[in-house]
Amino acid sequence: MDLDFHLHKIQSLSPKAAKIALRTLDRDPRVPTEWVTVLRPALVDRSGESPSLGGTDWMTLAAIERPGIRRFTERFESREQRHARLWVLSLRSASRRHDRNSSYGDESVYGAL
Repeated sequence: MDLDFHLHKIQSLSPKAAKIALRTLDRDPRVPTEWVTVLRPALVDRSGESPSLGGTDWMTLAAIERPGIRRFTERFESREQRHARLWVLSLRSASRRHDRNSSYGDESVYGAL
């Protein structure tokens, strides 16, 4: 359900917001590989008409990776940058919930012995 929500939400992102989200998604080890496989093509398609990332876009990327600096970057953040940041943070939160819900109990990845 969370993956479907984020997939459909991509269409409401601006092309630049999709480009920022894509840049973050490609480097995020916290998001399951199968989610990246589904989300990446939609983000690539949506970000196709986006101009190159500018200075404040890089500040948004830094704020995603280091939430402590967000208080400095919020003053410069545009609406589309905020949407990208919130989409990424929501995806990470959904990924953590997914990881907790899909625990294997006593079984390993290879099954019970």
